[in-house]
Amino acid sequence: MEPKLLTLWQHTRTGKVKISELADLLSLSTKQTTRYLHKWHEEGWLHYKGGTGRGRYSEITWLKDVEAVYEKRVHEVMKDGKIEECARHLLLDWSRDCKLRLVSDFQSRLGYEKDGEDRLIIPRKRPFITTHPLKARDVHSANLVANVYDRLVSVDEHSSVHPALAHSWELNDARLRLYLRKGVKFHDGSPMSAEDVCDCLRKMSQHPFYERMWAPVSAIKARSPYVIDLEFRYPCHYALHLLGIMAASIYKEAGGSLYGTGSFSIVRNDDTKTLLHAFQEYYKERAFLDEIEYVQVPRDFENLYRSSAQSENYETYKVDSDFGFGLIIMNSYRNSDIARDDVRDFLHFQVTKLRQLLREIDARLIPNEQGFLAGISQPYELGEINCPVLRKPLVIQMSEYSRQTAERFREILVRAGCPVELVQVPFADTLDNGINDYGCDIFFHGEVFEMDQKFSFFQFLFGGTSPLQSVLDDCVDMEAWLKRYAMTAVSEWMPLHIEMERFLIETSRAVPLYYSKRSFLFTDDLMDVETRYFGHADFSKLWMKPSF
Repeated sequence: MEPKLLTLWQHTRTGKVKISELADLLSLSTKQTTRYLHKWHEEGWLHYKGGTGRGRYSEITWLKDVEAVYEKRVHEVMKDGKIEECARHLLLDWSRDCKLRLVSDFQSRLGYEKDGEDRLIIPRKRPFITTHPLKARDVHSANLVANVYDRLVSVDEHSSVHPALAHSWELNDARLRLYLRKGVKFHDGSPMSAEDVCDCLRKMSQHPFYERMWAPVSAIKARSPYVIDLEFRYPCHYALHLLGIMAASIYKEAGGSLYGTGSFSIVRNDDTKTLLHAFQEYYKERAFLDEIEYVQVPRDFENLYRSSAQSENYETYKVDSDFGFGLIIMNSYRNSDIARDDVRDFLHFQVTKLRQLLREIDARLIPNEQGFLAGISQPYELGEINCPVLRKPLVIQMSEYSRQTAERFREILVRAGCPVELVQVPFADTLDNGINDYGCDIFFHGEVFEMDQKFSFFQFLFGGTSPLQSVLDDCVDMEAWLKRYAMTAVSEWMPLHIEMERFLIETSRAVPLYYSKRSFLFTDDLMDVETRYFGHADFSKLWMKPSF
C-alpha cells in the first residue's frame, strides 16, 4: 500500500489539477509527482492526462476507490494476525469513518495470542524519545525508565523513604552512608558494585538539569564494594529523597547499550514496537507478567491496557490518576517587554480568560485559579489590566501538544490589543527549555509530579527541566533558597513552598493554568493495578487472572 496514493485520493477529486499543488500535497518535487501519476495510471488506479505548456492544468480521473481497496487489505492483514504491519497502516491518511472501523478491528485483535505467556499490551502513540534515565524528561519515557531501572531508595506519596537497591543507611549533618544489597545484577548478568552506583550518581550530579540539587554534596565515594558515602558541604536533609527520583536510577553502559537492574529489561525498541521481558534474576520477587509489549497506534487510539489472553469480547475498568498541573511561565530574564512588571501582570489577567476555555480544549483539564500546590494553595483574584504599549510582538512558544491552547491564548491577547507571534517548537525540543528558550517570551509548561508533592515541587523549582530555573536565577538568590531547603526537614517544607509560590504568582512569573487528570482502561483480568510513576502503572506487581 502506498501512503501517497491514499493521500491523493483523500484530497483530490476527479477533474483538473495543477501538478505544483499535488507536489505540495504529497511533499514531492513536480517531476517526482508526475512519475507517480504515470505509475498509478499504469497500475489502473486512475487515468492521468498531462497538461501542456506553462500554467496548463493536468487532469486525473479516478478509476478505483483507493480507500475501500486499502481498507479491505488491512482487515485481511489483521485476520492473518500481522498486528505490527497493521499498526503501521493505521497511521495512513484515512477518512474518519474508515479509521474508526480499522481502529475498532485492530483494538479487538491487539495482542491476542494463546501462547501461554502473560503479556500486557499497551498502545504507544509515538516511539519513546529515550530510554536513558538522565534524559527521560517526558512522562512516557520516564514511565518506561521506572520499570527498567531501580533507584537506591523509593519514596511514597507520604514522603516516606523505603529501601530499594540500598537496604540501609545512616544520615547525619556531615554525610549520608548507604549500604547496598548484595547479589544485585544488571540485565546483562554482571553484578552491581559500589563503583557502578558512584559512577551513575556522579554523572547525575554533573548534569545541567540536576547539578543544582546536588550542590550540598561535596564528594561521592565508594568505601567498600557495598558501601558508598555522600559527603556534605552543609547539612542536606533531602539527600535520600534526591536518590529516589527517576534521574537517580542506577544503570550500566557497556558496548553502546544500557543495562538496568529493574523488574523488566528492554529486548526491543524501534519505531513500531517496544518489548520488555521479565528479568529472571531480579533481586526482589520476579514480576508476575512475562512480557510487556508497547505497540505503535494512532494518536486518537484509546488508552487501553490489555492482557494477551483477551479476545474480542472483554470487560474493562477505569483507573483515574492525578497527572500534574499546567502553568504559563513568563520568561522575565529575556531582554524584551516580558521583563516588565506591567506586561506580565497584563498577561496574567488574560490567563484568567483562557482558563474559562480549557474544558472546550480538553475535558481532562481542570481550570486552576489557586496555585501549584493541590489542597494547599488558596484562590486569588486579579483586577482588569489594560494592554501596555509594547516595542514588538510577544513570542509564544507552542508544541504539538499545546497548539490549541496557545492559539486560543493568542486570540484572547489580540482582542485585548496585544500583538503576539506563535513559534512552533518540536515537543522533544521543548524538553530542553531549561537551557534553550528558543527566543520565546511565554511558555506553556506541563509539570507532572514524579513523587510526593513536597519533593516534586522542590524538584520543579530547582531542577533544570523547565524555563523556571533561568527565570528564578534572574530575580532570586537561588543558592540561599537551596540552603534553606537543605537545612529544613522535608516534612517541614510546605511553608517554604508557599512562600516561593506566592512570589511566583504575585510577580506574574509563573501563572497557574490547570490541574490534569488521566484515565486508563484495563481489561478485567489484570489485577493489582497501582499507579505510581508519573500517573502510569507500576508493572512489577501487576498480574493476569486466568480464566477457566
